[in-house]
Amino acid sequence: MKRIVYTLLFALTISAANYSFAQQKSKPTFVTTVEDIKEYKLSNGLKVLLLPDATQSNLIVNIVYNVGSKHEGYGEKGMAHLLEHMLFKSTKNLGDIKKMISDKGGRANGTTWYDRTNYYEIFAASDENLAWALQMEADRMVNATILQEDLDKEFSVVRNEFEIGENNPTGVLMERTINTAYLWHNYGLSTIGSKEDIERVKTPQLKRFYEKYYQPDNATLVIAGKFDEAKALKYIEDYFSVIPKPTRVLDEIFTVEPAQDGEKYVEVKRAGDSQHINMLYHAASFADKDYAALSALESILTNDPSGYLYKELVETKKVSSIWAFNPTVRDAGFVLFNFDVPNDRNLDTTLKDVKVALAKIGTINYTQEDLDRAKTNILKGLENIKNNTLGYTINLTEIIGAGDYRLANLYRDNVENLKLEDINRVAKKYFRENNRTVGMFIPTKGEERVKADEFQNKDIKALVENYKGREASAELRPFEASIANLQKNYSTNKLQNGLKYGVIDKDIKGEKVQISMTLPVGNQKDLLNKQYIGEVAANLLTAGTTTMTKQQIKDKLDQLKSSVSVRFGGQSFYINVSSYRNSIDETMAILKDVLTNPVFPESELEKLKLETVTALEAELSDPQSIAFNKLSQLTSKEEKGSIYYSPSTQEDIDGYKNVKTADIKAFYKDFFGVNNGVATVIGMSDKAATDKLFESTFANFISKAKYEKATPNYVETKQDKQLFETPDKENAVAVGKLNFKMNRSNPDYAALTFVNEVMGGGFMTARIPQRLREKEGISYGAGTSLSVPTDPKRDDSAWMIYAFLNPTKRGDVEKAINEEFNKLVTSGITEEELKANKSSWVSTRQTNLGLDGYLISLSSQFLQYDIPFSEYEKLNAEIEKLTVKQVNDAAKKYLQPSKFTTIYAGDFTKK
Repeated sequence: MKRIVYTLLFALTISAANYSFAQQKSKPTFVTTVEDIKEYKLSNGLKVLLLPDATQSNLIVNIVYNVGSKHEGYGEKGMAHLLEHMLFKSTKNLGDIKKMISDKGGRANGTTWYDRTNYYEIFAASDENLAWALQMEADRMVNATILQEDLDKEFSVVRNEFEIGENNPTGVLMERTINTAYLWHNYGLSTIGSKEDIERVKTPQLKRFYEKYYQPDNATLVIAGKFDEAKALKYIEDYFSVIPKPTRVLDEIFTVEPAQDGEKYVEVKRAGDSQHINMLYHAASFADKDYAALSALESILTNDPSGYLYKELVETKKVSSIWAFNPTVRDAGFVLFNFDVPNDRNLDTTLKDVKVALAKIGTINYTQEDLDRAKTNILKGLENIKNNTLGYTINLTEIIGAGDYRLANLYRDNVENLKLEDINRVAKKYFRENNRTVGMFIPTKGEERVKADEFQNKDIKALVENYKGREASAELRPFEASIANLQKNYSTNKLQNGLKYGVIDKDIKGEKVQISMTLPVGNQKDLLNKQYIGEVAANLLTAGTTTMTKQQIKDKLDQLKSSVSVRFGGQSFYINVSSYRNSIDETMAILKDVLTNPVFPESELEKLKLETVTALEAELSDPQSIAFNKLSQLTSKEEKGSIYYSPSTQEDIDGYKNVKTADIKAFYKDFFGVNNGVATVIGMSDKAATDKLFESTFANFISKAKYEKATPNYVETKQDKQLFETPDKENAVAVGKLNFKMNRSNPDYAALTFVNEVMGGGFMTARIPQRLREKEGISYGAGTSLSVPTDPKRDDSAWMIYAFLNPTKRGDVEKAINEEFNKLVTSGITEEELKANKSSWVSTRQTNLGLDGYLISLSSQFLQYDIPFSEYEKLNAEIEKLTVKQVNDAAKKYLQPSKFTTIYAGDFTKK
């Protein structure tokens, strides 16, 4: 695959029937600045938002079109989503979009929702990448090819995506509940659409939909991260301003869902292993002030452990867990509660219990403490989102779809200004039995029907047109994405107890601080049959201490806008801390208390076991769970109870059920400690303060158990194929694995890494996804993965292939995988593939260096295994020097079809 490089600017040719020629260029007009965002507008109607962040080394381009499933008519259900897939194919002026994104090492995606569709690309920051991304988005705005031959393949991919969702009991029930709740508004229809419409749509219909909605006056372009603002505006002028404003007028959708006049009920009977209840209430749009009050009330009701519904239903074990969903939408939306019900509970009895609890919502005497806690929790989340520029840019998609980007700030302001009377008002207004979707029609008298206020475009315009927001964030130091710069800004230290830690002197937006810790403990013998105990013990560390309750810990962390998580897996505890420079000391004091004085409450243990077991029961007949589980069992050989043993889902269920409080306390006493661990800090520039923080927090935590690094037994795989039937499941899974011996110092490591990139480890242009998804349209997701241990003392490596498929396509998928596998080991790769993948490899690696999580992983590898940062550049150099012969020799040497074990799971009786 040859990399395509465009060096000449092109003139856009408009594909819609009412355009003949491109218009003259025009400069973007400055509109306003709202906090960190600068707004511009083109004469053709395109809205432009710039969000620069000097702390980033990447940039993101996100374009949002105001079209989603809400805009689909009869026979068009799923068209917006299908079009999203098609726009990754090609345009008249640019070739294969996926390939070009892959060549540049970018990350990209497109998503469709009720009110909007978006496309975004993340690249390493450079003028070239920004110019190309804007050139590409401008071209696909009006010049997508939308060929019937591409559509014929892609509809099968979308159908497979549809079928994957059909395997999820909660997802299916949620879709049916929402559908039942709406009479007229399109929010009642699934975004992924009707399978029949997807299969029958033709390109002329799709093009008409495309030409109507994919135009500059119906789009918002967002550029964020590290970029030159002046050059960005010039590129926008060059590529977007030449697109004429369309002559057609998009009418505002005036369909309003009528007030519901009685409780509704829907029942779903399908294959599955778990019980669930949904309760949906029609509610407010995102622009409505009521939305903020509903968000706070949702938290007050479902919060663990103080939520009123949580206490009445989860703590009493009437249900195993509860969550709520209140979508960010343009028109009047809904609040949906989901209740997971243990299999030993009678569903009818539980339904009555749930209804009794919900009937109290409008009568509860909510307190100021309830409101303050909810506000703190919501505002913490908003602050964390805003200080992650890439994530915030993608999150703006939902806000723009809901009417205008400034609604995000208004929502924050509305949350801050909430009063207790707002909570009581919405509790009484919306949570009425006749506004609920669960069950049957019941004739009653004197009903006070609920009707949400309607917000038209002019109303939202009036809300935001004079809104100025707050002061922009303070400027922080830029950080070059390079190994040399990482080494220059990296230091290490070690506590007397043995804990090693590295400090990356890099600013994060909002002065955030992140700490990641890996704490190995014990040995293979002492940890035998203790995996479930360790996992539960880690989970319950934050469930209360001798000085603070679980709720007090949660409240304090929310007030500090911080989070602390502890988990255990294999042979290690893992601790992650997210905080800010002005609150990290208090956050670490809480962590110290959690680690020093846990009480492991019996009540929290029982709730955790119930929730975990209920979730696992839902996986008993899931094809994906079965396939990966069976593959692990067939390709390993470990003693039951070993840290490397692969248990079945039923063994997991039994294991969690058998955990006792005494076991947890003993595990904590024997194993917990930091003396063999490593940690990485990013976001703190004061080294002395960091050293003091680690000394005061961790100096006294020493594990009593003898530490010896455990290693798995190596098993040579053999050619084997097994099928597992999962009746009445719409989607199937194929997975295969081949074990071999290799570590990262092996001279073949670089070549085999490259083989994996070519076959399926890279972007969608690799061989496996190209064959199964792009060419034949028989899989929504397919690829490969290479696993070579980071630990230089281990050599248990493996290569895997996976594919999601319609069960009727099993033969086609098997044929395609076998042919691509055999072609690799017999014919190898070509010079063209070598050149193209080298280029995309380098670009992808550069993008990775701009991600904080990746820098933390490099630090962890250095601290745990003495792998210097220079190994990163060494691998790059080895990849650059690779020849076709070296790559093909490695493929033949290690990836032998005669040693490949394959599992298929699904309902293969379907025709």
